Amino acid sequence: MASGIPRISSVAALGLALFVAFTFRQNAPHDSTACRYLPGDEEWPSNDDWQQLNASVSGRLIATLPAAHVCHDPTYNAEACAELQESWYFPWAHFDHPAAFMSAYHQNASCDPFGPQSSSCEPGHSVEYVINVTEAADVVAGVKFAQEKNVRLVIKNTGHDYLGKSTGKGALGLWMHHLKSLKFIDYTSDAYTGKAVKMGAGVQAFEAFEAADEAGLQIVGGQCITVGLAGGFTQGGGHSLLSSKYGMGADQTLEWAVVTANGTLVTASPTQNSDLYWALSGGGAGTFGITLSLTAKAYPDSIMGGVSLAFQTESINDDKLWDAFAYFHETALPPIVDAGAHVQWVVWGPVFYITEATIPDATEADMREIFALFTDYLTTHGIPYQMNVTSYPTYLSHAEHYIGPFPYGTAPSAQIQGGLMFSRATVARNNTDLVSLIRDVATTTDFWIAMYALNASRALPSSPNAVLPAWRDALSYLLAIHNWNYSVPFAVMDEKQRLLTQEVMPPLQEYASGAYMSETDFMNPRWKEEFYGENWERLSEVKRRWDPEGLLYATTAVGSESWEVAGDGRLCRAGSVQGRVGLGWTDHFTVGRLKGLLQGYPGLF
Repeated sequence: MASGIPRISSVAALGLALFVAFTFRQNAPHDSTACRYLPGDEEWPSNDDWQQLNASVSGRLIATLPAAHVCHDPTYNAEACAELQESWYFPWAHFDHPAAFMSAYHQNASCDPFGPQSSSCEPGHSVEYVINVTEAADVVAGVKFAQEKNVRLVIKNTGHDYLGKSTGKGALGLWMHHLKSLKFIDYTSDAYTGKAVKMGAGVQAFEAFEAADEAGLQIVGGQCITVGLAGGFTQGGGHSLLSSKYGMGADQTLEWAVVTANGTLVTASPTQNSDLYWALSGGGAGTFGITLSLTAKAYPDSIMGGVSLAFQTESINDDKLWDAFAYFHETALPPIVDAGAHVQWVVWGPVFYITEATIPDATEADMREIFALFTDYLTTHGIPYQMNVTSYPTYLSHAEHYIGPFPYGTAPSAQIQGGLMFSRATVARNNTDLVSLIRDVATTTDFWIAMYALNASRALPSSPNAVLPAWRDALSYLLAIHNWNYSVPFAVMDEKQRLLTQEVMPPLQEYASGAYMSETDFMNPRWKEEFYGENWERLSEVKRRWDPEGLLYATTAVGSESWEVAGDGRLCRAGSVQGRVGLGWTDHFTVGRLKGLLQGYPGLF
């Protein structure tokens, strides 16, 4: 590997070994005009090319190694491996590593912390190089290099991504994680006058919440507090504990600083490059441009009412459980969200558990009154329940209790999932059939059910945006989840993914009005209509205008229909890979094969 380009590991031998592997690997034939290049291709950028890129970004180019290489020979480190094994199921294992990402499916079992120490650690679906972005010029350099060298380009902040958007085999990654600037300002425009927050693309929800608290403010951010706010959260729409009062995350956007696919830094607002502003505000991340910063609305802090509630029945298939579920969903829930609540609940075995309900400006008495319809039902039907009611003085203290502890929370991320939203009208007309389907999933498969509810029509955006219109009519959102099992062969989990896409979700989809593009099944065959709805054609026009060459690709993003991933992980124009011999994502030289290849070179191993 080129000297002067740092690795995240200092093990020079492995770096050289990987370079030799890439040099000697035989890739499948490809049409160089239709596919992005991979290491080992004759057209792959030379060492001098990478050196020049490294110099242009002041030495911030990183030649990556998989995060879990510390769990495998020849770079095994027992202490580091043990730490990684404990954290691997959680988002924070992945966001401080330049190439790591949390989607277990896209990790493809190529290099995780749980295989034998002697097993090989393959690059798999990881990016090849990463630019640690600190300023716009770094992004411009990466964009121009990828365009000129026909290399896949990937944007990553935290890697908090269930759909595999923040990685790509053989790609050059733009790592936005260290753009942590954050300040609160007074903002004035034709659309909005008031407090605002301007934050770099690397700012995560917990950082923004803590800074807002110090300023006496609150902002709309993810209930998973490690998400990056300017990326997939806001650009994907973004639901929040505050959404029934202030709207979706994308409803808060005032302006964006963006590097476009031709390497130009622009401002996107309702009055400047308004089509790009519209698309970035809810139309999906990773495809219209590379965001450097987001300016969004901020609000005065206030007291926050909260509720958690749980009850348990004799079994998961107990009529009492599902009758109560049905009553809550159809009768009790609409007035709760209309009072300004965001509510999330799960069915885990025989337990129904409201993990969080949030209403800004509400007292404990308010919360008890708002939930009385449901608690009266439980009492009348002889269902004992436990209920905790709170009213915290600030949003941060409320969030600490319900979605903390800060800074990272406790929610795991190693899972596969399918997600769908249900409109009020659908629930009112079809709740019995819908709950019967949900019950069937919970009782006859090993997927469990998580749901949340909000009223995203109570506070509409001050400027038009690309938020999926179905959010405005949605009552609830369902997630069917299977926790990832790293102890079984990948083929077992691949079958779970097939089951999710082909059997679990289709009956529910018949009742769905859409899906949240950041929390759903990346293999969903209906992704265009469910993720984008009536916005699809206009979003496609914006994509063609701002990225006519299709440089920016992300799974299920607008424009992704023009590309396909070949059997060897290579990104190719749609229709250009027919008849290709795929090698599979992890068909790399193993360390063992490399040892045999390099036995004549003393000191390497």
